Amino acid sequence: MSQGVYDDLARSWQQRFAFYDQYGVPNTSPQSREAYRRLPFGQKLRLNTNIWGFLFGPFYFFVKGMWRKGLVLLAAAIVLGTLIVGLDAPDIVSRALSIVVPVFAMTTANYAYYLHVVRGSQSWNVFEGLGRR
Repeated sequence: MSQGVYDDLARSWQQRFAFYDQYGVPNTSPQSREAYRRLPFGQKLRLNTNIWGFLFGPFYFFVKGMWRKGLVLLAAAIVLGTLIVGLDAPDIVSRALSIVVPVFAMTTANYAYYLHVVRGSQSWNVFEGLGRR
């Protein structure tokens, strides 16, 4: 797809989508790995992480229209929370497990949104398209 299709998106999304259009997900092919290596640190960070996804988790996905993936993340958070409470996990374990869902949301939000906008993805799979090729 050409960048003109993304004109109504913020510049940061346009840059992410242009990379995904040309190379796919970073580090999933030799070409994407090489293109990713050439990027400055700040662009690498913006391409792979989403601070709003980290801070708001499933709710960020709901706001962006990816409610199926948001429900999966919310269910995962509820299950993890129930396990933490039910197992009476030590404080260090509770703290470590409490960031699992926010980290997954942070690292999957950008490509999930790309799939949602560009390909019309309606998948429940939060990790859709993120495997190695």
